[in-house]
Amino acid sequence: MVVPEEISMIASERTEISYVVIIYEAEEFCKLVMNESLMGHVQSVQHRYPHHTICYVTNRLMAYINKREQAQYKNSASYTGWKRPAIEEVLIKLATHFSKVHSRQCVDESELAEHVVGLTCSLASCQFRRKLTRLSVNANGSAIPKDCIDKNLIKKNLWLKALVAIPKVQPRFAIAIWKKYPTMKSLLSVYMDSTKSVHEKEFLLKDLSTEALLSDDRRLGEVCSKRIYRILMAQSGNIKTDDVENGADFFTNHSTS
Repeated sequence: MVVPEEISMIASERTEISYVVIIYEAEEFCKLVMNESLMGHVQSVQHRYPHHTICYVTNRLMAYINKREQAQYKNSASYTGWKRPAIEEVLIKLATHFSKVHSRQCVDESELAEHVVGLTCSLASCQFRRKLTRLSVNANGSAIPKDCIDKNLIKKNLWLKALVAIPKVQPRFAIAIWKKYPTMKSLLSVYMDSTKSVHEKEFLLKDLSTEALLSDDRRLGEVCSKRIYRILMAQSGNIKTDDVENGADFFTNHSTS
């Protein structure tokens, strides 16, 4: 496994990651469930690590249960004392009755090892990643609805992803703007035209035709047009998007000048 450069540079420093992984073999985990002691175990771990995320990882759990059930069915006389534990119910309780507690089932030792190694690497690397903002997450395509017919087109086009990243700008609005102004530069050149008034620029996009779901063409509208202009031409990056839409950025800069 390749150690990230930023991690190797501070390898001598101690870094504590608030995450606890507890691995159980199937038989041992089933005993905890059948003895009704799993919930108590969770509480004891949380008491010792109150600020940690806890993950219960099991190995071959469902294969073990299925094997025991099949053996019981074939030889019912030999398995009179065994009863299938309420695994599904218990796993649900881990997620619903506790905070920062979840579980993972691995089908074999190979998957278990892969999960632990991957988890360890991810937890170590995430300490040095840049924190994501709403804009950076949405610009990566997370804001695109799964049923959007233009999803692949938007993901391949940086300008479309930037438009969709603006709150309340639907994919069909972004497509309409892209068809008229295929690049950000082409739109900004109009926005920065000194011969046009601010009013003209704010409503520049309002009459663009968008393709609705029912093939009924609609205009992009004044609200969306104004929002896009004020977001792209904002002077301060610290103002929230709704404040910019309401003119806060415009008045703030003029009042301080």
